[in-house]
Amino acid sequence: MKRSFLYILIIALVPFFSSCFKDKGNYDYLELGEPVVTGLDSVYSVFTGDSLIITPKIVLPGGRTDVSCHWTIDVSQEARSEEYDGLQLRIVYGLGANVYTARLIVKDNKLDVKYYYNFIITGKTEFTSGTVVLTDDAGQGKLSFVKPDGTVQTDLYHAINGESLGTGPMQLIPLRNISYMNIITAYWIVCAGGTSPAVQVNSDNLRRTKYLKDNFYSTPGDLKPSYFQKLVNGTTTAIMNERMYVGTTETAPFGTYFGFFSSPVAGNYNLAPQLLWGNAGSYFYYLGFDKVKKCFLRFDPNTFYGTDYIQEDSLFNPKDLKMDLLDMEKFSENSLYAFCDSLGQTYELKFALNFLEGNSRFKTTYKRKFKGDSLLTANTKWQLSTTEMIYFTSNDKIYRYNPTNQEILQLEANFGGKAVTMIKMRDDGNVLIAGTEGSLYTLDISTGKYGNVLKKIDGLPGNVVDVILR
Repeated sequence: MKRSFLYILIIALVPFFSSCFKDKGNYDYLELGEPVVTGLDSVYSVFTGDSLIITPKIVLPGGRTDVSCHWTIDVSQEARSEEYDGLQLRIVYGLGANVYTARLIVKDNKLDVKYYYNFIITGKTEFTSGTVVLTDDAGQGKLSFVKPDGTVQTDLYHAINGESLGTGPMQLIPLRNISYMNIITAYWIVCAGGTSPAVQVNSDNLRRTKYLKDNFYSTPGDLKPSYFQKLVNGTTTAIMNERMYVGTTETAPFGTYFGFFSSPVAGNYNLAPQLLWGNAGSYFYYLGFDKVKKCFLRFDPNTFYGTDYIQEDSLFNPKDLKMDLLDMEKFSENSLYAFCDSLGQTYELKFALNFLEGNSRFKTTYKRKFKGDSLLTANTKWQLSTTEMIYFTSNDKIYRYNPTNQEILQLEANFGGKAVTMIKMRDDGNVLIAGTEGSLYTLDISTGKYGNVLKKIDGLPGNVVDVILR
């Protein structure tokens, strides 16, 4: 009985074994492996309004040709992306001067497998490379642009926006968030007077994006700006009506209200038109100067502490200087300088601050008569270098001052008898930019050089006030 059952089982399984035997080697095996993609660069540079054409060649393993492509360009500052389909990318580029992460997604339709290839798009405009220049033309602010080849385009704000800037031009402030894309996105053009004394323009095309009053949560009263301080997070802190206004950071950097002003920091003070600042982690401070009480003031972004700090040493009294501030410069937390006027004589103060991590100490280092006192004028401009040298102007001359040995050296540049109306240090510390009526000079102050002229640009309208190098 058992043997009969076994025979029956074998007979039943014969078709199954036969099927397996006949099926052996019958499968179609597809070669796996990543496609070979050529003609796709890692970086593409393109001007706004020009065509961006990318035509990669894609070879699938095994010679297969059933492939499709999808392209994405991440526009992170607007929290969106642009999407395109096709074996080639052919678009008119319109995203402006920015850096964008892009991706080609190749799909092997036979295997339903996707492969990802990242690249970068660097957008440019005609205003991406060159020098933006703010000038004072008989009291009227003018905005010009110097192309890399030296071509000067004058009075562009009026030409592009159909209106004039304010009067008494003072500053050009670039907005750049070093932790978010690290590119200049806009400029504040700051003037002392006019219907709207400060305006913000798009750095790509110089079109106005807002008036000063539009940068407030609620419409402010009349404002008289005297100083804007750029910060590394892409916001500004401003002194207006002798009060301090701090740009908000509560939203994303691309948010509508990022950098907006609200009410000034509350307190009893009248600020001179300059601020110094420092930060470490979440700690942040400002140092200001009260032009009425003649003293140094301590702030954080939300609180006025005034002279509520501990004075170390007694070489001078920062809480009661009895002098007017001419200029402040900061090299480090241990090396800060102030030049002050006392009854027509200029004094140089050096001090150190410990205002971070919950501390509030002000250490006086020295007070001495400034050796260059006789060279100063009512229009003297100041700049601190990356080597702790201090440059200052005196009519048609520029001097370098070394605080360590009090050496004063006149730079070699000859400005043809015209007063120097602006000096500005380039970030690398090797070049000083100087402005006069109608002209812009590039001076070599690298090691062993003493301000010889590397380049001169003419044809600017009025006195140079400020510049931004791009």
